[in-house]
Formats: sequence, C-alpha cells, structure tokens
Amino acid sequence: MTDPDIPPLFRISAPGKRICFWGAPAHVPAYRSLAEGLDATGANTGNLFIGHGLFHGTDCLHKAFHPGFGAIPAERLHEHFDMLFVPASNFVGNGVDLTVHAEYFERARLPIFCFGLGSQLKPGEAPALKPGTEKFLRLMSERGGSIGVRGAFTAEVLWDMGIRNTSIVGCPSLLGLRAGTLARLATARPGLERIAVNFSNNVRRHALHPDAMRATENALFQRLLGENAYYMLQNEQPEMDFLAAMAAGQGDRAAAAARSIADLFGVSASRGELRDFVERRIRIFFSVEDWVGCMGTMGVSIGSRFHGNVAALLAGTPALFLVHDMRTRELCELLRVPHVMLDRPRPAEEVMERAASLDYAPFLAQFRRLGIEWRLFLERNGLGLGFHQAEMAEPVAA
Repeated sequence: MTDPDIPPLFRISAPGKRICFWGAPAHVPAYRSLAEGLDATGANTGNLFIGHGLFHGTDCLHKAFHPGFGAIPAERLHEHFDMLFVPASNFVGNGVDLTVHAEYFERARLPIFCFGLGSQLKPGEAPALKPGTEKFLRLMSERGGSIGVRGAFTAEVLWDMGIRNTSIVGCPSLLGLRAGTLARLATARPGLERIAVNFSNNVRRHALHPDAMRATENALFQRLLGENAYYMLQNEQPEMDFLAAMAAGQGDRAAAAARSIADLFGVSASRGELRDFVERRIRIFFSVEDWVGCMGTMGVSIGSRFHGNVAALLAGTPALFLVHDMRTRELCELLRVPHVMLDRPRPAEEVMERAASLDYAPFLAQFRRLGIEWRLFLERNGLGLGFHQAEMAEPVAA
C-alpha cells in the first residue's frame, strides 16, 4: 500500500474559484444502518470513488457539496459559488429522471463542469430519455466548454442527440492515482493466495449477454467458496440483508438471506462452505480510504464491478475486469486495463488463469496519454491541470 500522504499525480486547478459539487458523493456521514449508509452513497458504494476523486482532486479557493435545493434558492447560488462541478455517473439512461435538477440549475446560471458522464443504453437501443434528463444534459453542454464522458460509446450517444462538445476522459476516480501505485502496478505479480472478488449479480438484466454473465459469475463464486477470498459488496441486497440480520442477531432472517444468496449463485444452501463464506468473507465499505486500504492487502481483484476494481488500482493491486455491459466496456477499452468479455460462459479456471497473468503495461502507457487528454479537456472548461510528477507531463512518443 502506498503512502496516502504522497499527493496524487494530478490536480485540477481552479484558482480563486468557489466550487459547488453536485452528483456522486465523496463521503458518507454517520449512519444508523447499512440501508441508510447505502442511501447516502446514491444507492451504490462505487459512486464514492467518482465523487471522492473529483472533490479531493480539485484545488480551488473554496469547495463544498451542494447543501440541498431547499437550503439555497437557485437564483442566489451565484452568491455562494462561482462554478458547478458534476461528478457524474450513468445519467444517460432511459430510467433516469433529472427534471428537478435541470430546473434548479437552469435558474442558477452557473458554469457547469461535468466529468465522468456515462450511458446506461445497450448497443442499438434507441434513447428514450425523460424530458428533464435530456434538458439537464443539454444544459451541461450549453454551460460548459466540454462534457467529460467515460468512453466512445457515451460520446456517440450524445453525438446522435446533437451534443457534440464532449471529451473522452474516463472516470474522475482515477484522479486518486499516485506515483507509488503506478510503480507497484508496473512490477506487481498477481497473487491468488488472497483474492478480492466483486459481482454484479443484481444487475444482470443490463448485461449484453445475461446468460453468459450469470454462468461466469456463478462458476467463479462457487470456485472461490473454498479459497482465501473476500467478497466486496456495492449494493447487492440479499448480501447486505444478511449482514444487517447478523448485526441484529436475527438468525431466521440471516438464514433466509443466505438461501437467497445461494439461489442467486446456483449453489446449494446446505453447502457448508457457503455459510462460512457469507459470515466471514463479505465486506462493505462506506469510506474510500478504508476500501483502498483493504485492497492494498489483497493479491489480486477479480470482478464485474468497475469501481470495485478501481479500489484495487488505487492501492496498486492488479485487477481483472469482467466486462458485461457497455458502461464497463467503454471504460476498459479506453483505459486498456486487463479485461475479459463475458460474451460466453467463462469457466472459473479460465478466469483464474487469466487473473494470474495480468499485464498492466498497456494501462500505464495509456494513462500517460490520458493525462494529456485531461489537460486539453480542462483547458476547454477554463481550468488547469497540475502535474506532481514532471515525467507525466512529457509528450508521449507515438
């Protein structure tokens, strides 16, 4: 694990600016239950990496998350802030409704900087966005120099909508990378003696190939029941219900949740290893620092959750991304991280063999290029990019 006191490689520079953040959160306040903590993350703990990366990666005069639409009238927001930063997630989706947000920020009339916008659509699926969501996307286009999108797929979706001022920049979660973590990734050899795993078993309906995804995740789960593996949650309900029941001492509820987990992964609920695994091997974090710290103790991370694997990268731990939808695919293709397409059922041994031989040289080369694109992107929005490592600012050879 690298020293957290060493600054990240990049800093967004907005000298003299008062920045209002709205979107993915960076922190979770004190919570009384797992459900309350999850709700504070925007219903997915992976969102914390988006908000945390952009918030802590920005240098400015003053910064704060928006206190709530009822706290500051939209027409008075400019008295408190000079610019709106949006650490974005999957806003470009047919089920997303941003009507209230569009109306508020239209009246606020602040410049808008958006980083990390992604699409929920499938290839060939026609956008059927809520009117308020489309209005919000167009507002960000009009109020900003360039919208930062996760990958080429999202850029194409917006292009077809007539929104052309986009920059393909990936995710702001990567602003947390440090020189030490990149050095570790350059030399690290994946170790299967201590494995972190993550699954998207509750969103398989979004998969490009749902049956292949289900078969691959189930096979991997069953394979890892007997290994020194740790299951990192993000918002999986039966697993979270099991943790909550255990914490409350509700044995019957815990047993029912364990049966649901068994059903999801196609394993017998009576299998002895299952109960031991769910009792001792499941983890959930509501702090980026704690999550990254844990991942620094792992030999490798494997799974279909993008930000679950980003937690590993921020710790310098190699990760294998299991790609099941366009959201993950466009990011993996942009970043050139090791990934496997779940376009057919993948036997667990195939996945494990791939995880044991990860090569992060393509990612490291691409990351240098991405740093240059970030600089151009920020300049288009009237911002700057500071480099804490001189070599990262050098032009990349063709």
